[in-house]
Amino acid sequence: MSSSYATIDSSPVLPRITSTCPQCNTPGEFLVPMPPPRPGSVLNIRCHKCKSIFNHAFYPTQLPSAITATPSSSGSQTFFSGGRSGGGRRGRKIGTQEKPLETRYYDIMNVPVDATTEDIKKAYRRLAIKLHPDKNPNDPEAEERFKELAIAYQTLSDPELRKKYNEFGPKESAPEGGYVDPEEIFGSIFGGERFVPIIGHISLAKDMKAAMQEADDEPEGQVVLDAKGRPILSPEEKAKKDEKARKGAAEKAEARKERVDKLVETLERKLGIFTESATGPNDRDVLRSWREICALEAEDLKQESYGTELLNAIGFVYVSKAKAHLATNQSFMGVGGWLHNVQGKYHVFSETVSTLRSAIELKSVFDQLAAAEKAGNLSPEERKRLEEQAAEKGLQALFKGAKLEIESVLRETCDRVLSDSSIPRSKAELRAVALQILGEAYLNVKKDGEEGREESEYVKVETKQSRENDYYRAQQR
Repeated sequence: MSSSYATIDSSPVLPRITSTCPQCNTPGEFLVPMPPPRPGSVLNIRCHKCKSIFNHAFYPTQLPSAITATPSSSGSQTFFSGGRSGGGRRGRKIGTQEKPLETRYYDIMNVPVDATTEDIKKAYRRLAIKLHPDKNPNDPEAEERFKELAIAYQTLSDPELRKKYNEFGPKESAPEGGYVDPEEIFGSIFGGERFVPIIGHISLAKDMKAAMQEADDEPEGQVVLDAKGRPILSPEEKAKKDEKARKGAAEKAEARKERVDKLVETLERKLGIFTESATGPNDRDVLRSWREICALEAEDLKQESYGTELLNAIGFVYVSKAKAHLATNQSFMGVGGWLHNVQGKYHVFSETVSTLRSAIELKSVFDQLAAAEKAGNLSPEERKRLEEQAAEKGLQALFKGAKLEIESVLRETCDRVLSDSSIPRSKAELRAVALQILGEAYLNVKKDGEEGREESEYVKVETKQSRENDYYRAQQR
């Protein structure tokens, strides 16, 4: 359709954030720097009116919901918000191998997303000849296209790089030039690589990642809800959902088994330092050496992220399981072991309640933030306070959830190590003694500067029962 006006050039929709200058109380807006900062980053903003500079804490939720993505120079999507655009589907935060975050590299190589490595190699050989600059001397863009082809091939021909690309897109589009992977974040925050041989990889991170990948898998169009607000599924959709749940449960069970198998092997090897050297549970020289080894390891590990908190949690499980084993075999009719098991079950219950409480507190902060935003009376200072509070409580909730999972895995690990039917009873007793000493070394760790402070709850619970176990040992001498 013709128009009397000259053609108007459009421009990309750039993400802008509104803020208010605390000096002159004047509202304004600013462009989000590219690549987008990490959540919680402090930005220096100059007021357009009074020219003063003030701080603004950046969070993705501050972006208008209409902005779902911003194209980067490479043509890939670099930023996503949780809102919808024009009634469409949400921007996928993490892609999958079946539904990549973006398909630009596949398009460059003219292959489908499920192409095999051999298909990709064949496509590269064919296109490399066709697009080589020497074959296109009059094309000024030939060299750039050839470089893009090389980058696409290098990424898609490497299984690990291809997996990362499918999930997060090209590296250049990720914040600060890196991938934001929940599994990697959990690993770095809670213990790092040095705790992996002790606790394994935290599955909660993998569950979160799967949830983010599935967040976009809702049916298109109008969804019919029941009286409780749940979507009504057809028999086919329900069967598909149930099958997916069964498959997911089977995969989780297999992953846990593999995790426990590795932890059992590692723990048995570590305890072997004591069990292969001690002549009995009261070998003083070996006991002294083992205590020193455990104390040195604990002091070293506490320097890791959340090191003290993790060591205390691990130590509690080690000590309680070791004492339960010793008490079962040394007390009359195993009554001592029964009491320890009751204590362990109460601990699990209290930790579960604490985790749920943390999740409820986190939801409360989010509800306050949403209500204030809806009312339109949320000042920048109040927003910052609520967001910082949400970040703090969110980290607490995540750690409590991770700790609950870790303790569950370690209890199973200890049970298998101490109830190994392939070793004599005397060696199982030595393992329990070594495990208790190792756990006590972990429990006694405190953060730097906290020496002399009140003992942790883990230590308080174990102090009373340690006297009982010393009594059982004395009876055996």
